[in-house]
Amino acid sequence: MNLLNCFKAQKIQTGLDMLPDGVFVLEQDGKIIDVNAKILKIYKAKKFDIIGHYFSDFVENGTAVLNDILQDDCARQVKSIPKSKKEKSALLEMTVSRNTEFDRVYVCIRDVTAYKREQKVINERYEVAQKIITEKNDFLLDSSGAVLSSLTTISGFSRALLDGIGGALSEKQEKYLKIINTNSKDLNYDLEKLFALFKTESKKVQYQNKPFDLISLIKSIERVYKKDIEDKKIIFTLDYSELTQRDCFLDCEIVEYILRSIMDIFVRFSNLGKCSLNIGHPPVDFLKTRDFEANDSLDSQKYVLFEAKITDLVFSEDELNNIFDTYYKGSVKRPIGLKATLNILKNYITDFRGDIWVYSKQSFGTMLTFVLPLR
Repeated sequence: MNLLNCFKAQKIQTGLDMLPDGVFVLEQDGKIIDVNAKILKIYKAKKFDIIGHYFSDFVENGTAVLNDILQDDCARQVKSIPKSKKEKSALLEMTVSRNTEFDRVYVCIRDVTAYKREQKVINERYEVAQKIITEKNDFLLDSSGAVLSSLTTISGFSRALLDGIGGALSEKQEKYLKIINTNSKDLNYDLEKLFALFKTESKKVQYQNKPFDLISLIKSIERVYKKDIEDKKIIFTLDYSELTQRDCFLDCEIVEYILRSIMDIFVRFSNLGKCSLNIGHPPVDFLKTRDFEANDSLDSQKYVLFEAKITDLVFSEDELNNIFDTYYKGSVKRPIGLKATLNILKNYITDFRGDIWVYSKQSFGTMLTFVLPLR
């Protein structure tokens, strides 16, 4: 054992050295009177190389940045001034506070050069991935017409054969043709929704916001689906009596698509069950809790609340937690068109600066609640 080591002076860790960031202590004129160990590490210097000098000798535009941060009370990214031309400047995140009692300014900095480098790599990878997604969406959208046209032909001819255009059918032929017709229509629906989802993801939807009568639109959609609802013996109720504002200044075709998508869900996934669509204005408290942009005025008449309920459709808790995660693969198998439809609705509604929620429970069914602004 070397006894001389026992008599060596122990290095005292000051309060500044215990802080997680580098710290400059300055006089009001920017002169450095103290630093901690992390500053010495960042600048690879000794204390006497820094103390007594001015802050602007170590940070680009030091005095100006100090004043800006003190005025705005927020962090800034700055560059260090290297000691020689061979060295590169470091990227620093800087905050400042002033102690008027002791006439001192405290500058906290941390080196974020490595984080910036990592962020650059992430951004480059993101741009590559985004380009691939865009090219994929463009390709699929260009192919959608041919694919859907072929399916329409299959369902159309199978329907014509079932109607007797080719003569009488045997029992087995009729059975197989019904399967072909049903499956081709289901596949057409799923692919149509999938292509529509790709379109919303590619941001190629052109919105034409013009005034239209919302109640007239609702009535026309009700008439279109009346026969399908009667054929499936669905108990359907529609109530828009609480809707006092008829004029809507959104894209009429997109709003119609949203409402028709809701009705499609009713028809396709309800089997002798109950469906309801209630339309009115959201309560002010609802807008407050949902943090809508209406918070400045809180005029519920500027918004429309839609509540669509279907008793025959129930989502598990896992499905609900990932309901708007487009490509999430859950344990429950669902038709592609259903998941795509919900995500299309989410994209359109949020583009209108509205919002949508899904609630589902056994013995209750599923409730789709969404809010749209009227303009």
